[in-house]
Amino acid sequence: MDIFSSTRHPTPDIVPSGYTPTPPTWIVLSLIVVILTTRLITSITSSSTRKTSPRNGPQAVPGVPYSLPYLGHLPSMAWDSTNFIRSMTFQHTGGIFALHLFGKKHNIVSSSRLTAALLSQSSSNVSYEPIHRKLLINVFGMPPSASARKIWEPALPDISACYKNLLTDPSLPEMINQTVKTLRQNIGTLVSGAESPVDQQLWERSSNISTTKDPQGEEVVEASLFPLIRDFVARTTTATLMGSTFTENFEGLWDDLWMLDHSYWLLALGLPRWIPVPGLMKAHITRKRLLEMMEQFHEALEREAKGEDVGQEWSGLEDVSTLVKERVKVYRKYGMNSRQRAACELGMVWQANANTGSLVFWILNHIYADRDLLTKVREEIKPFVLAVQPKQEFAFPEPSRVEKMDVERLCRQCPLLESCYVESLRLDSASWSLREVKQDFVLKSEEKEARGWQLRKGEYVHAAHDLHSTDAKCFGDPMVWKADRHIRNKYGEKQDTTDMGSLRPYGGGESICPGRDLAYKEVISFAAAAIALWNIEPAGGGEWKMPRHRRATGVYGSSDEVRVWIKRRKLPIAS
Repeated sequence: MDIFSSTRHPTPDIVPSGYTPTPPTWIVLSLIVVILTTRLITSITSSSTRKTSPRNGPQAVPGVPYSLPYLGHLPSMAWDSTNFIRSMTFQHTGGIFALHLFGKKHNIVSSSRLTAALLSQSSSNVSYEPIHRKLLINVFGMPPSASARKIWEPALPDISACYKNLLTDPSLPEMINQTVKTLRQNIGTLVSGAESPVDQQLWERSSNISTTKDPQGEEVVEASLFPLIRDFVARTTTATLMGSTFTENFEGLWDDLWMLDHSYWLLALGLPRWIPVPGLMKAHITRKRLLEMMEQFHEALEREAKGEDVGQEWSGLEDVSTLVKERVKVYRKYGMNSRQRAACELGMVWQANANTGSLVFWILNHIYADRDLLTKVREEIKPFVLAVQPKQEFAFPEPSRVEKMDVERLCRQCPLLESCYVESLRLDSASWSLREVKQDFVLKSEEKEARGWQLRKGEYVHAAHDLHSTDAKCFGDPMVWKADRHIRNKYGEKQDTTDMGSLRPYGGGESICPGRDLAYKEVISFAAAAIALWNIEPAGGGEWKMPRHRRATGVYGSSDEVRVWIKRRKLPIAS
């Protein structure tokens, strides 16, 4: 039966005699016709594109057929984006293919060489800025009105320029030193042994802490590793960035921040809060609370800048980072109000916390799961991390501590630990770089025989870094985590080095992560401090079971409960 002519010639075995379809039936039939028609048209278009593209000229990006107008591939992405994207990569061997979402064409780049070509494009061809503005509005609550845009849009280049403070002296060493100082103060009480939340450290309270004894009769603390590490790292790094008064005044910040992170892509769609989508209303309410916190903080900073009394609650703003202070100058220069400032700061605080703690969690999982590797890493970091047990001068012993930490040498002379860092970026993260096409151009890698791909103005193009990082043609046994995978030894060199190779976990071009050097040193420092001070094993003993990935905005999270036993290492007594 020709379904497209059935309205003229009903078929008796399909439509019984005397039967009059109700309106809902016509709606269903209409939807079926639309779905089948859309699928047929997109299949024909995809096929004809491949056939009509010139052999020697630019090629049209092959499209993937879809069934729903406007929504396009949204159902496939929502159901299982990882496997859907990976299956499309296997089908389209040219390193690029196109999906459709909400009426827009999205070109997905999986080839490392095409990715390098994309990230080196000038801003006249592709740009991240339009996407940045949309995310500021949809995710972080920047006021979208035309009058507000006239104020905050011109300020964005100067706000972004403040990040240069993170990449240059003296700001970067200052922030690293302050982070390490706070880390050394706190790492000895990563777990306190207290079971009452009132007596626990703030970062312990989401980890379901309890105490028990191991088979040797020694007391151990049982905890959920992911929230423990994530919250410990977040509270330490945020204090360095925003100041200790900020973290003291907003103890509930992090629960809301993790909720925002979990709802990131839902908010990015820009849906109003009243639409009945699970989690959407809660995400909007959570963001409102976060913005109110940021507004209070910036109202205090504004009063301080004017020389006014900030009140007892905000009396300790002297340790706010140089980066934040420079951003305040920009906000004042352009006359941005507290809500506009709050949206910018919420974006920065989210960016500073979204991936660092998760990455430390994965690195610790892999290293503690392999006792031989743990021994090697401890031996490697020993010259640069001095962990000691203070002399007992009172009735109760003091917690063990990191006496000294040489971060620069730790990051330069520990190739095995650095390789673990790179390997976790490769396997435990799924970052993408997104650009909007500003004018028609041909994307082509540098190889002599490489094909060029025609991209059109108004389309989007994504560099899917995780597709390259798990490509068997580029990495042997790509789904296996190998600690020494990235260690290199050039001929004649005494010291091994670590090479990131073709991996680009921090993106590139105009939207490359400005805090990547800070993030690297923070991750290495946190991992080294924990490894030097603490023994960690699966709760109840036995083999370490690696948790499953949960898709996030960059580094994977995990929904698996990783229960561990934590106890102090036996360390030399401080002299």
